[in-house]
This record gives sequence, C-alpha cells and structure tokens, in this order.
Amino acid sequence: MKAVVIAAPGRVEVVERELPEPTPGWVRLATGAVGICGSDLHLFRGHVMNAVGLQPGHEVAGTVDAVGEGVDVAIGTTVAVEPIHACGECLDCRTGFHNRCEQSKLFGISARGGMAEFFTVPAHCLHVVPRDLDMNTAALSEPIAVAVRAMRLGRVGIGRRIAVLGAGSIGLACVLAARDAGAEEIFVTARYPHQAEFARVLGATGVFDDGSTLRKACGAVDAVIETVGGTADTLTEAVTAVRRGGTIVMVGVFDGSPRLPGLPFMAGEITLVGSNCYAHDASIGDFALATRLVARHREALAPFVTHRFALDEIDKAYAAAGDKHAGAVKVQIDVG
Repeated sequence: MKAVVIAAPGRVEVVERELPEPTPGWVRLATGAVGICGSDLHLFRGHVMNAVGLQPGHEVAGTVDAVGEGVDVAIGTTVAVEPIHACGECLDCRTGFHNRCEQSKLFGISARGGMAEFFTVPAHCLHVVPRDLDMNTAALSEPIAVAVRAMRLGRVGIGRRIAVLGAGSIGLACVLAARDAGAEEIFVTARYPHQAEFARVLGATGVFDDGSTLRKACGAVDAVIETVGGTADTLTEAVTAVRRGGTIVMVGVFDGSPRLPGLPFMAGEITLVGSNCYAHDASIGDFALATRLVARHREALAPFVTHRFALDEIDKAYAAAGDKHAGAVKVQIDVG
C-alpha cells in the first residue's frame, strides 16, 4: 500500500508499506480523507520534535476494511477517527480525561497516523457517521472536536459574548461551535481576507485585525478563545479583551513561554485554562458531540475544505497548507 512519511525536516514522500493487519480489539480502515493542520506543519518543519520516519495524519475519516478479534463493527461502516489511544487504567483515563494520560499516543503525532491507503486503530477510536456524509466533511470532526472542547472549558452557552483570536482552521471551527452552543455575539481576529470572509459565513458578529482593535470596538467579552499560539502576543490581547471574572481558553500551541500581563490578570480574577484535544468527561464526549455537529452543519462546512490533493501530490498539499496567502483554510488528502 502507499503511505506518506516525513523523510526529513521540510520533506515528505510516498513509500510502499505492507498492508497492516488488525490485532485483537483493533480495526483496519480504508482511509477516505485526511486533513493537514498546524500541528502537522510543525512536525513537517521539525519545529516540535524529530518526526523523521513518522506516518502523519490525525484528522481522518474512512471505512472499516477488516476487524481484529473481539471487534463487533461491520465491514464498510463509515467512521471518523478520534486519534487518542491512552492506557485506560490511570485516574485520568478512568475519569474521562484520556487526553491527559501520561501514556497516551496521538495517531499521526506520536504514533503512526492515517495518511496512507490503510491504517489500523483501536475500535474504541471509531465514531460512526452517517453513510451519506462525505469523507471530506467527516474528516473535519477532529478539528471541530477541538473547538467543542474549548467551548466547554470556556463555559460558552446561550447569550454569551466571546472573542476568538485567530481564524485558522481551529479558530474558524470555534466560530461554528460557539454559534452552535448558543453564543449571542462572536468576535474574531483574522490576518487574511479569506479567513475573515469565512468567519462571517460561519456566524461571526464582527471580524477585526487584532485583539486591541476588537476590544475597542466591542468592549469586554465573557470568554476569549486563543487559537494562534506560536510566538504571538495573544495572551496579552486576551487579558485585555476579557471581562473581569471572565475566562481565557488557550488552544494555541506556543513556542516557549508566552507573555502574560500579571497585574490585570490578577486584579480581574481572570481564569486561564488550557484546552488539550478532547475528552470524555461529560455525558457526551467532545468528539462524539463534534460528529453530530458536523453532520448537522454539513452544508455550512462544505467550503471549509479549500484544497484537495491525491496521495501522490503530498508535496503540493503541504505547500498549500503552509502558504496562507494561497487562500487555504483546510487542506485534505483524498485517499479513497
């Protein structure tokens, strides 16, 4: 079978690998679509860790192709993959926080991912989606699940006023998730015109160049969802934008230690909470809720996938994902 690997920092290639066989409790998927996100780009460029040899891909949808012993899932079932595989025994796992498990692996990041014609995952990672949901939309379940988690941690609900800093794929997913959760007003910062346009399509009340401009125009908000990370000074912008007693949810992955203005943070009794992937600490897990949201909003999400490439075009796919001037929101690989 064909599979993608990171051959060197800044270089990916397609290789031939043996067809994997599912072990007890696992399934083999025929990959339909797999997305490229910011974390994939960090790995690709060698900014996070040595990922040489890694088979990437954690935003995956596909169909069940074979099952291991003890698995009761029908061949041909259409699924989205929740890509965390944790120990299942520690306190965090037993209380629904598999995303905090010290032994957890994230397929496509710290374990072999789905950017291949076939790959294997534990059956518990599968979320069945409607058969008529196309693979490209189903693969958006993973970034939408990240946004669902952020809404829960930010206590975003009916009547809330929120700000989303950043309008990449996760920031835009947060706009949709906030609107679905009942937020009354959603203000967004966006660097590029195509991001600003799509934010408005998804339900943003207003779009601004930066957090300072947003604060002056809109006043303080109940919650700020930070999705930029990197070397940005967005935590400072977040403290400026949130009301006293409000919440900042840090979704973005920062390089090093970001700056936080201590006095206004302390004086305003602001809550800062990190949001890591998705968890099962509610009656409906974040990923399961995301698949429902994706199915319900499939028409609104259709333009989300701006670029689609074949597996053999992986170089072009990573180039498009890394060039925001090219108008990319979500780049995906069509495998099946």
